[in-house]
Amino acid sequence: MKQGLLMFAVLLASVVVGSLIGDFSRGVSSIVWLGKIFEVGIDAFTLNLKIFEITLGFQIHVCVSEILMIIVGLMCYPKLKGALGL
Repeated sequence: MKQGLLMFAVLLASVVVGSLIGDFSRGVSSIVWLGKIFEVGIDAFTLNLKIFEITLGFQIHVCVSEILMIIVGLMCYPKLKGALGL
């Protein structure tokens, strides 16, 4: 349980820090590639069954710095887990 919470916290922190780096790097010409955003997903569609309607869709917006920070977070996770004694 504690290991799962630690993994979630590390990944959440990685995404937040990566997002901040991506936002700040968009204004700097030499590292603008860190802020490049990729969008993946399914556009929203509606299923009408006369009685009710269901609208489904899924979108993920990911920038390069978030991906890099997730990789760094996954590499740091085992060392952090060992340092905390989990």
